[in-house]
Amino acid sequence: MPLKAALEDLRTFRSVRFDVPRQLATEAAASAIRPPTESVEVRAPPDLDEIAERIRRALIAGLSPNSSDMLRAPWCVWDGVSPLADEPELLDRYLRLVESFSRKSHFRRLAGAYAVRFPEDSKALQAVAECLARLAPKFTGAWSAAHQSFRIFDAAEAPARVASAAIVRHLSPSELLSIEGIGNLAAEAGLAEAAFAAGLRHIAAAEMQPAHRLEAVSSWCGKRKAGAPFERHRGLVADSLVLPHAGNIPEKPIRDRMLAFLLGKFGDPRTRQAKWSPMNCTNVVKRWLIEQSLRQFLDVVDEIALERHWKYRRAFWTSVYDRNLISDACVIFDKTGAARARRMFDGETPYSIWSKGGSKPIERGHSCLLLRIGNGLVAEWSHNGRCNIWHDAQDPSAPELHSESYMSNDVMAPASDRRWTRRAYNHVAPDGYSWQSKVADEIFALTNTRIMQSEYTVR
Repeated sequence: MPLKAALEDLRTFRSVRFDVPRQLATEAAASAIRPPTESVEVRAPPDLDEIAERIRRALIAGLSPNSSDMLRAPWCVWDGVSPLADEPELLDRYLRLVESFSRKSHFRRLAGAYAVRFPEDSKALQAVAECLARLAPKFTGAWSAAHQSFRIFDAAEAPARVASAAIVRHLSPSELLSIEGIGNLAAEAGLAEAAFAAGLRHIAAAEMQPAHRLEAVSSWCGKRKAGAPFERHRGLVADSLVLPHAGNIPEKPIRDRMLAFLLGKFGDPRTRQAKWSPMNCTNVVKRWLIEQSLRQFLDVVDEIALERHWKYRRAFWTSVYDRNLISDACVIFDKTGAARARRMFDGETPYSIWSKGGSKPIERGHSCLLLRIGNGLVAEWSHNGRCNIWHDAQDPSAPELHSESYMSNDVMAPASDRRWTRRAYNHVAPDGYSWQSKVADEIFALTNTRIMQSEYTVR
């Protein structure tokens, strides 16, 4: 089944698991007849450069390398100090020798080196692939069968074809090839890596619901908890999951599951910038995390706060978020709040905790929302705490976001001095929008954007 069609079927599944296509009895019987398993030599010989030099001398002289060197020559195509791939004329002579000898041992060795290395950026890959494709029909065995099934020696098509078959059969690319008789091809082999990337690109392009896409990406990445099977493609893992939904934000529960998957794999992009540098979706994920932090704070505190007070804070800060004025956010919980957050949100969501110390005692359930707005920083306390504002995040008294823990004094703004402007407002007269208008003035000073009262009026 072509990969595009297989992924298209996912849209109609009631389950988010991949469905295995039905198979006729004759097809099942035929597929059970496997060619003998062929072992792949996965490491170059230790004396590779000496072998390569003898092969180069022979080819330059118009001679055939000796039989032992011919068996090891495939490693000289892309490996060593002077690989044949860098000398197209010598590579062509070697490949013509392989074809003229037409020996299965040479074919199998070259096929193994091709699959293990599979350097997509090498011009020599196409020449080697074409040579193997011409030889494959002459022999029986796993390599010839794999070419017949997946066009494995078509360098342009092989990754997508292998990915298609592997996805449909719930296997990794290397597991698929192993079942097909290519016994010990390493999971990190070049062809397996290219097929992994091809699978992600097709998952990204397919139309499917967010939950189905999460299941597809998660299944394709295997059981490894942290990182991607191929770290070079970690950006593709995240992008294939997030970017198809960047303009049509998934519902909150599935969005939380997506974030839990991504943070489990690659950490928080707000604190692990280098890890997220290959991702094109970083800004989208950060935006989702800001909304999640705001929702954590509002939903968790909502369970214990007085509705007549809290509904005004929810309306105000939601209006600030909707204006896209919050560039970063994190939440501080005590043990009670952290337990509520774990119960209310799928997976592990990032938050900080209170540490002992500070002039303000931390009451049961006390929480604080830290927001970066413009050049400033806001610390919005729950309960009877104040809304603290630093007009410059570089202020030495301003807290750093995403610390593991905070004392109460860390998120309380001291009085202004000659250099630094700081404010702190009590949440008085919320139904008269007193504190809201004052904080809106401060946000205007930070961003030059006015939040109108109509935007945070409680209806």
